[in-house]
Amino acid sequence: MPAGASRRLWDEFRPHRARLSIAAVLVLIGSALQSAPVFVVQKTMNNILVLHGNPEPLAIGVVLLYSVNGLVNFARASITRSVAWRVVTGIRDRLHDRLLEQELAWHLHTPSGERQSRLLGDVNALQYAVNGVVTAVQKPITLICLVISAFAMNAKLAVIAFGLLPLALLPIQRVGAWVRRASKEASDAAAKLSAHAQQSLSGVRVIQLSGGEQERSRAFRALDEVHEKAQVEALTAQLLPAPLTELIAAIGVGGVLWVGGNEVAAGTAQAADLVGFLTALAVMNQPLRGLSEVGSLMQRSLAAADVVFALQDREPAIQSGDGAVGQPRTIEFVGVGLDYGSGPVLREVTLTLRAGERVALVGPSGGGKTSLLSLLPRLYDPTAGVLRWDGVDLRAFNLHDLRRHIAVVSQETFLFDDTVAANIRFGVATATEAQVRAAAHAANADGFIRELPQGYDTRIHELGMRLSGGQRQRICIARAILRDASLLLLDEATSNLDTQSEAAVQEALDRLMVGRTTLVVAHRLSTIRDADRILYMDGGRVLASGTHAELMAVDGPYRRLAQRADA
Repeated sequence: MPAGASRRLWDEFRPHRARLSIAAVLVLIGSALQSAPVFVVQKTMNNILVLHGNPEPLAIGVVLLYSVNGLVNFARASITRSVAWRVVTGIRDRLHDRLLEQELAWHLHTPSGERQSRLLGDVNALQYAVNGVVTAVQKPITLICLVISAFAMNAKLAVIAFGLLPLALLPIQRVGAWVRRASKEASDAAAKLSAHAQQSLSGVRVIQLSGGEQERSRAFRALDEVHEKAQVEALTAQLLPAPLTELIAAIGVGGVLWVGGNEVAAGTAQAADLVGFLTALAVMNQPLRGLSEVGSLMQRSLAAADVVFALQDREPAIQSGDGAVGQPRTIEFVGVGLDYGSGPVLREVTLTLRAGERVALVGPSGGGKTSLLSLLPRLYDPTAGVLRWDGVDLRAFNLHDLRRHIAVVSQETFLFDDTVAANIRFGVATATEAQVRAAAHAANADGFIRELPQGYDTRIHELGMRLSGGQRQRICIARAILRDASLLLLDEATSNLDTQSEAAVQEALDRLMVGRTTLVVAHRLSTIRDADRILYMDGGRVLASGTHAELMAVDGPYRRLAQRADA
C-alpha cells in the first residue's frame, strides 16, 4: 500500500485551489442560508398565528431565501464536480500511460478485465474524495449555524438537545477502517468479475465450440456471488453510521420535547418558540446524516487511491536507456539465456546477425524460437548473457528509439477499432495518404481495400468478420512496410493461412524483406529454403546452423524435419 495516499490525493487537487476556495465561500453562504428557515418558522408562528400579522413579507422572504440557496448550491456543486472529474481524468490518463509502460510479462500475468477495472472503476472512485471534503466542510459549518440559532432561541433546550451530539461522531470514527477494507475487497471482487467476463466474451467462439457455456457460467456465478457479498458488506459499512447517528439525535429531540412540552404546558414558554426550536433540530438531521457519510466517502476514495497509486508507482521491469540507435551492422547474442520464472526457455544462445542477412529459425514448438525474437525489441531482457547491437548492450538504448528500428509481423494479427488507413499508419502518425496507399500496394492489400464500403476510410469494426485472415495479415504487413524499419522479425506470419492467401502474403513479405536484416520463425520449410542461414532450435538451444543445402547434407534434426514435411 503506498504511503500517504490521502496526502497524494490532496496533492492532485492542489492545482485547483482557486476554484475550490470559491466553492468553500459558497459552502459558507449555503450553510448560513440553511439555518435561516428556523427563524422563518419562529417568526411565522409568532407574527401570523399569534399576533395575526401580515404574511406577505415572510412569504416573499421564503421564496427569495430558497431561490438564493438553490443557486448557491448549484454553483458550488458545479465547481466541485468539475474539479473532481478534471482530477480523475488526469489521474486516469497518467495511469493509462503507466500501464502501457509495464513489461509484457506483467500484462500477461494480469487479466485484461482486471486492468480495465483498475483504470476505470478504481480511478472513478477517487471523485468521492471531493464530495467527502465538501461534506466534511459544509455539514459541520451548517451544524454550527444551527446550533447557534438553537442557543439564541433557548439555551436550556439547546444544552439538552446537543449534550449527546459528540457521541454522534464515534460511529463515523469507529467504522472508518471497516469501510476502507470492505471497499478494497469490493474493488478486488469487481476486478476479478470483470476479468472473467472479458475472457468469456473474448473467447466466446472457443466456448461455444467446446460446449463450455455451463462451465463458464458456473464460474461466473461463483465470482458474482463473491462480488455481491463484498459489495453488500461495503454498503453496510457505509450505511451503518447513519442510523446510529440518528438514534443519538432522536434522544436529544426526545429530551427537548419532554422538557419544552412541560414548559409550554406550565405557561413558562411559548409554543411558537418550541416549534421553532424543533424545526432547528429537524433541519439538523440532514447535516448530521451527511457527517455520517463523510467517513464512508473518504475511505472509499482512499481504498481506490491505494490501488491506483500502487500501480502508478510500479516501476517497469524493462527500463529504457538513453542511447541513440542506428541501423545495425551486427546484432550479437552472446551466451543468452531466458527464464520466465518456471525454467529456462533459452540456454546459452550465441548468434551473430549481419546487416541485410536473412536468418530463419525452425524446430519443434516450444523450442525457444519466438522467445528469441522477443528479446530484440526488449519485450523481455535476457536472464543470462548479453544481447548487443553494433557492440552495445541493447539495454543502453532508448527503448522507443530501439523499437522504431524494428518491425514485427506475427501470426496473431491485431487491428484497432479504427479506419483501415489509421491501422496501417499506426506507429507512423506523420505518414501521408500517398505513403499509406503505397505501403498497402506493396503488401498486396490495395486491391481489396479499395473494394471496401468506404475504401481506406472503412472502420474495422463495421466489417465484422468480412476480412479474411490473409487480408488482415496484409494490412499488418502494410503497417510494417510503412514503418521502414532496418530489422524485420517474422513470427510464423503465414502459418494460419490457406494456400491462396499464403501466396499473396508471402509475395508481400518477400518485398518487405528486401534490404532488411530479417529473422524469420518458419512453420513451413518451403518459405525459408532460400534463407542465408537456417538455425534449428530445440530445448532453448541452437542445435544446427547452415544453409538449406548444408543442413540437408548432414544426417541431423533439420534433414529429418524436412523429410517429414515432404512426406
